[in-house]
Amino acid sequence: MKAGHIICGIALVTLLSCVSFVLGQEQGGFAGNKVTNLTKSDLAGVANKQVIANIYDVPAGAMVPRHFHHGDEFHLVLAGEWAAEVEGRPIKNLKAGESQYVEGGRWHGGKVISSEPLRLLGLMIVDKDKPILEVVK
Repeated sequence: MKAGHIICGIALVTLLSCVSFVLGQEQGGFAGNKVTNLTKSDLAGVANKQVIANIYDVPAGAMVPRHFHHGDEFHLVLAGEWAAEVEGRPIKNLKAGESQYVEGGRWHGGKVISSEPLRLLGLMIVDKDKPILEVVK
């Protein structure tokens, strides 16, 4: 019985490593940026929508590549500063305590402009049947 658990554990670790590698490859410039998922849940009373809350840690000088979501996102800067880009808007420097709202379908991204890493809270309400994010090429 214990041997079966060990084999299943090894298979799970291998699978997770492969998924992590593939996601890192697909996300391109997101490599090196840390994402901590706080919650991912169905949005009560709204069919086919989910709410996702993440903390993003982005190294000083690094980029958040242009991407979009199939839904809305709210950002709150917890630490650091970044030059935030949102499609159709001028670049806006956001510091700790400042926030922005990004309507669904608008690409957004930016560059960390502080000497310290960016720490950002992102709250999304997105379609469940579509990718959480799509990188703009």
